[in-house]
Amino acid sequence: MIRVLVLGISIFSFGFIQGQNEAFIDSLKSHPENQILILKSNCVGCLVINHPCEEYYENGNPWNQYIIWKNNEGYHLKRFNNCGSSAALNLKKWKGKPFELLDNKSTEIDSTKLKYPLSYNTKDSLWFETEINHYEYFQFSFPSHSIAEMEIKKYAFREEKQSDDIWENANFEFKKNRKRYFFNNSTAIKFLLDNLIMVLNKNEQKLKIINKLEN
Repeated sequence: MIRVLVLGISIFSFGFIQGQNEAFIDSLKSHPENQILILKSNCVGCLVINHPCEEYYENGNPWNQYIIWKNNEGYHLKRFNNCGSSAALNLKKWKGKPFELLDNKSTEIDSTKLKYPLSYNTKDSLWFETEINHYEYFQFSFPSHSIAEMEIKKYAFREEKQSDDIWENANFEFKKNRKRYFFNNSTAIKFLLDNLIMVLNKNEQKLKIINKLEN
């Protein structure tokens, strides 16, 4: 009975937060001068130490949604997660200018298909896209641009290492995947994602949750 009650509370809390998100986004859309970009980071099956609220502990799939918008007053950020929401943060400048990137690269971003790493199955000799049980992924939506929503798994990207040339000569599977990482790392999607994450991480403390849900 207690577990059913906890589940019911969690579902209600999730629905309440989702309602807050949608209402806030709708309020931004009502002002045509706002350019809007939404990034949601998710972690499937991840353990969270020092969880800020019970939903993190019960759910096991923590997420953070960042609503980013720009108008004549500058750039603005607001964060939502399992616990509640932050205050809106205002920035006069944003290095990398994400909305200019969307304006200039919208067709490329909308049409690019990332190449996920492959794994070789020696039993049936078929290549297949790797699936990882515990992984991070991102969801993009572009309310003010004609770009379709997209989901990006973090393991699509990998930074180059000094030993990669050696591994490429010794491992056929690695050689195949290295070409895929090269392609993914060169895309406008990767540039946009890196730019956003850099700014969001830099302002993490300023985006702390202050409007918490009651458990």
